[in-house]
Order: sequence, then C-alpha cells, then structure tokens
Amino acid sequence: TETQKDNIQEDDEPKITWYAVRTFHNKECQLSEYLKSKGIIHFIPMTTGVKTKQGKAHRVLVPVVHNLLFIQRTLSDKELVEVLKESNIAYNIYRYADSTRYSEISDREMREFRAFCDPSLEDTRYVSEAEADMKIGREVMIIHGAFKGIRGKLVRYGNDYFMVKTLVGVG
Repeated sequence: TETQKDNIQEDDEPKITWYAVRTFHNKECQLSEYLKSKGIIHFIPMTTGVKTKQGKAHRVLVPVVHNLLFIQRTLSDKELVEVLKESNIAYNIYRYADSTRYSEISDREMREFRAFCDPSLEDTRYVSEAEADMKIGREVMIIHGAFKGIRGKLVRYGNDYFMVKTLVGVG
C-alpha cells in the first residue's frame, strides 16, 4: 500500500524518525529519567563542562543546548502525547511551520548529530556559530570510519585540524 511505501526507506529498512522536544526551566534531564523508566528511546546532546565545588573544578556532563531533547518515534503521536502528559513536565514538541504535524527528523540526520554530541569523543570542541563561520576552511566529506558520509568544513585551530559541523546556534 501507499502508506507502507512511505514507511520503507530505499534499503528496505523501516523509516525511523525523531521528534525534537523542548522543555522549560532546564527539565530536560528530569524528562530523560522519566522516558528511561518508560523504555522510550531518546537523546540529549551532552558535552563535558566544568563546575566548581568547594574551590575544586570537577568535570560534569551538561546539555549542549538546555531545554532540548530528541525522542525516537516508536509510538503513535497520540500515545506519545499521553506518555509525556503523565510526566507532569511542561514540554512542547516542535511542529512544521503553519501546520499541526510534528516536525520529523530523519534517523540519518540524528545519527550525524549524535555522533558530534557524544561526550566520550575526545578532541571535540564547541564554538559559537560566528566563530565557526569566521574560520576559513575547505568543504569535506568523511569517507571512512564511524563518521562516514558526514560533511563539514576542515579548519585549523592551533596546530590541529578539525572538521567543523555547524548546528543551529552551535559550531
């Protein structure tokens, strides 16, 4: 049927999509704990930050963008809304402009985004979008390894080369 065709990708894998969900008052980690307890696949882009406690600096995981998490679409829209309402945490699922449909993010785009927001990766830097745009570099595509197929700009910071991937508001 036509509906089945829409849900099958070119390689006959089921179409996986994600929703971007905004929370309020820095409740993304609290919502994440709730979603874990319900077995719902989700992702919060995290990075390593430094917090000072009693005069000592400690490395801690902090969200790259506060109030934002991504939920893999495994439930119907109605079921997802019901689960989120049960959490008693204020949220907003992003929608397409001038539409009542939730905005979907492809699994390919999320894999790329998740790869760049994995706090276990060493040599990862987060810079402002302006700083990322100021750097002169060459457009490249990674052809081998875990990041195969990801496109970005190859730039030099100090004596090292980095690939810059610009996300909305974050480089």
